[in-house]
Amino acid sequence: MTSERGAKAPLSTGSGQDLASISARFVALVIDWVACLLLSYLLQWIGVEAPRVAGADVLPSGLFLLYTAVALTVGSQTLGMAVMKVACVDAGTGGRLPLWRSVVRAILLSLVLPALTAIVHPYSRGLHDLAAGSVVLKAAAAER
Repeated sequence: MTSERGAKAPLSTGSGQDLASISARFVALVIDWVACLLLSYLLQWIGVEAPRVAGADVLPSGLFLLYTAVALTVGSQTLGMAVMKVACVDAGTGGRLPLWRSVVRAILLSLVLPALTAIVHPYSRGLHDLAAGSVVLKAAAAER
């Protein structure tokens, strides 16, 4: 079991050493966003018509939501998270997130403001993590 402090069992007194750093999480997010942008540009280049809402292209955002939700449900890591060696797991069990919680997390993460709250949270959990019941840990610690 994983607690907010990074401990493996609820009775242990983990010091938080298993938690992913804010910088690693940010770089992982940038990698994922750039990957979705590149895929969006590729799809538009081959002729896929991008959906527009109020004149804005929503294909990159839609791809990001879909990609993040599916990746966290299937394997607890996105491409960016794998590169940065972090994983997003259920805060209570340490297992993968169910699809609906991954979707909630992805939607809130894409709004940016909930993610910024991780800077002030003592365990680096933004509102997106709190709402989804998730925690981002160093991958080596998450795999044990």
